[in-house]
Amino acid sequence: MCFSRIKRLLVEQSGKTINNMLKLLFAPVLTYTCIALLAFSGCGKKTETELKKQKDSLDQIRYDEIIKELIDTSLFSHRRDSTDIYGTGNFDYRDSLESYHRGYSIPRDSLYKVWNTKAFRELNEIIKKHPLKPGPYLDRGNHFQNIKYYREAISDYNEYIKLYPYNHSAYMNRGNAYERFKIYDSAMWDYRKVLELKPDDTIANFNKGNIYDIRGKYDSAVMEYDTVLIKDSRLAKGYYNRGTSYLAQRKFKEAARDWEQAILLNPTYEAELRPKINKIRPLIK
Repeated sequence: MCFSRIKRLLVEQSGKTINNMLKLLFAPVLTYTCIALLAFSGCGKKTETELKKQKDSLDQIRYDEIIKELIDTSLFSHRRDSTDIYGTGNFDYRDSLESYHRGYSIPRDSLYKVWNTKAFRELNEIIKKHPLKPGPYLDRGNHFQNIKYYREAISDYNEYIKLYPYNHSAYMNRGNAYERFKIYDSAMWDYRKVLELKPDDTIANFNKGNIYDIRGKYDSAVMEYDTVLIKDSRLAKGYYNRGTSYLAQRKFKEAARDWEQAILLNPTYEAELRPKINKIRPLIK
């Protein structure tokens, strides 16, 4: 009798222990489940801040897509250096059929436009006979640059500058050659030297702006183009490039304004820039 009672009491006690253990085990799970359900029930109701953040995120994606599309034909996409600044072959008011070159890939002060064996032979002879005469080094350097022998061009510009360090054109052309090799620090040094010798020069500032664009320093690029346009407010390609730098900064209003001015000064930009202006109009706030 006593034995059976003791057995019953043990079973009842063990049952209570198991129940307590189960409560302890599942209590945290139930708690976290309730918290999760409460959180989930509030997910459908977003605050104004959350909704604005979501909209800004979607706008950012849309902006990025539009900008990528717009710059596909710009200097950023193709990483053109400043010797390709004209890009599309549009003339500016300063250019004539004789002097216009696509982005100065053929220097304006060059005497030779094509490979000319006779001219090279004559220059080589002059340099051999008169190694301290600076002029032939500059002429031969320009000739090398015309035919895209940039290493040889730099060598000749170096010799010319050693003998006569006062001609801004030599620094300009050497800077162009350095850009071809993507030696941007040396190119920038040469363009600064151009401005030291010829403060009213616009192309050196323009080239500096283009290097800043290539390096993704768009604020600095805009400052250089600002200087270009202060010096020469009729230079359409200055507005063209500054507008592109503004676009990279998502300053759509400023980009459209500059491109409109570029078209006004040089109507040949219309076909290229008008579609871009129309695409960024809806993004202007």
